[in-house]
Amino acid sequence: MLVAGAVPVAAHHTQPHQEAVLAARIALFDKKDPQQVTRLLEGMWAAQPSDSETPYLLGVAHFLLYEPDKALPLFDACESKAGGPAQQVECLYWSGRASALKAALAWYYRESIVDGAIKSRRAIMAALERYEQVLARAPDHVGSLLSQAEYYMAAPYLPPLAYGDGEKARMLVARALALEPDNPRANYLQARLNLYYNGRRDLARTGFARVRHLLEQDIGGVEVVLLRRWADFAQAEVAFLDQDYNAAISYADAYLRQVPDGAEGYALKGASLKFLEQEAAGEAQIKKARELNPHVRRYREP
Repeated sequence: MLVAGAVPVAAHHTQPHQEAVLAARIALFDKKDPQQVTRLLEGMWAAQPSDSETPYLLGVAHFLLYEPDKALPLFDACESKAGGPAQQVECLYWSGRASALKAALAWYYRESIVDGAIKSRRAIMAALERYEQVLARAPDHVGSLLSQAEYYMAAPYLPPLAYGDGEKARMLVARALALEPDNPRANYLQARLNLYYNGRRDLARTGFARVRHLLEQDIGGVEVVLLRRWADFAQAEVAFLDQDYNAAISYADAYLRQVPDGAEGYALKGASLKFLEQEAAGEAQIKKARELNPHVRRYREP
């Protein structure tokens, strides 16, 4: 899913730089540890090396840490220094992902509807432009197809003011699955689309279980970092809809262990506790959710 090692080692200027990049590759692709990547490469990037792999690895790490403002200039540098068309495409793609994340965060932490809409709209349009550029060069680029589908779904983290088109999203996900049937992100989005309809909840439940199975096999590249938490939260939502509130709390706790400031996790857990007649504990969780984000979704309560 990611182009690794596209830049020859000789492009790195010093032995310490070569060793740091090699260690960063291992940290990102094998250990799935973006924080270690930043520790290894921040100092190297400050020296402005001429290779494209340093900003590429560092940019992906900042994206996984939900730091799009740090990631975007790194992907710009990656594109300008890219050693070939394939690496340029990857730099463009991840730049689009970072712009979409910036749009999501602008909406999620908005001070007002107008402020959030303006900032998120500007960023999401930049993301869509980059996806189109990628697909013009690589029409079967699965990541860009799925990113476009996310936009039309307005999920899992795009602002709700994004234009929704479920049918177009389904077409894009189906195309991605035809190209890569075992792609965990494609399977996740397919399950999300099924979750939109009560009549397809069994399909959604099966889909999320398949995503978890794929992740346990370490399929998914660096996106495993995100998909694990998304799958936990999605399964919490399915359990909540099934009125299995103990299971919903268990999945919400698994999500919160990965995202300690995940307001939606506390909100869902709080609503579940209320259905279990633990009113005070539930209200405490919901209060914490609203302290983290006043705009957090309000789940159905007894």
